[in-house]
Amino acid sequence: MKRFTFIALHALSWPVRQQCRRLGVSPSGYYAWCKRPPMTEQTLPPWQVAAQRVFATHAGRYGQRRLRAQLRREGHEVGRQRLRGWLSASGLRALSTRTSTRSPRTTQADPQAIAAANKLATWPAAAAPNQIWVGDITYLGLATGQWAYLACWRDAFSRRVVGWHLSESLHTELLLTAFNRAVTVCQPPPGLLVHADRGSQYTSDAFTSLLDRTQAIASLSRPGNPYDNALAESGWSTLKTELLPRGACFADLEEARLELAEYLDHYYNTQRLHSALGYRTPLETELHYHFNLP
Repeated sequence: MKRFTFIALHALSWPVRQQCRRLGVSPSGYYAWCKRPPMTEQTLPPWQVAAQRVFATHAGRYGQRRLRAQLRREGHEVGRQRLRGWLSASGLRALSTRTSTRSPRTTQADPQAIAAANKLATWPAAAAPNQIWVGDITYLGLATGQWAYLACWRDAFSRRVVGWHLSESLHTELLLTAFNRAVTVCQPPPGLLVHADRGSQYTSDAFTSLLDRTQAIASLSRPGNPYDNALAESGWSTLKTELLPRGACFADLEEARLELAEYLDHYYNTQRLHSALGYRTPLETELHYHFNLP
């Protein structure tokens, strides 16, 4: 069908029969295709109409699995192979993760600091919101050639981003502001486990004092072991792939703040389906817990 479309677009400047011969199709097949009524939303199967809408709504962030989960939520039962074939035939390709060849270092340990043990390794898995928070810092490119630094705190139960802050500096105030915002919104009970890596910001006196005032328990990854904080770090590749696809960057710090507010607060927490949550959103997961829904 794509070859017939090409022929139709060039019919005025290139004889149809010559095009058919070059492209390996028959002229009769082309003319029969021309007589068919154009496909519209009225002639497309309902699941395809829904799939086109969902793919566009989520700006290409949904691949085959997440797209299929959303279609099932809307009452469309579509097989994986059929959906994969439709995506390929439609020329639709979801955003994919990529690696960066140049990046600043966000974790710099303080050799003089007294670091907490990795309590997360032996701690019971979170069975409710505000039992375990995990934190990390990442970098985001700016068009000026500089970097912006993003600190996030995520709830281990619902995957919700409970607090975040963006700055041009890696100073400890970056994560203190993000943590204070999370505490203000969530009001966690005493005994909250707070896990992060061994960066100097997380071992600082300022952050340790803040945890004491919040009656939270500190937990830090083992030296040089990023897998100890995998839950926090796994969100970064998702964020950069979906918010800054194909090596894009923000114009400046203000644009980055606006885009992050829209993505983290309004999209990631409330609209994006998470495979680890059984294809629910973080907000749905917390609502199901609080209201004892199935």
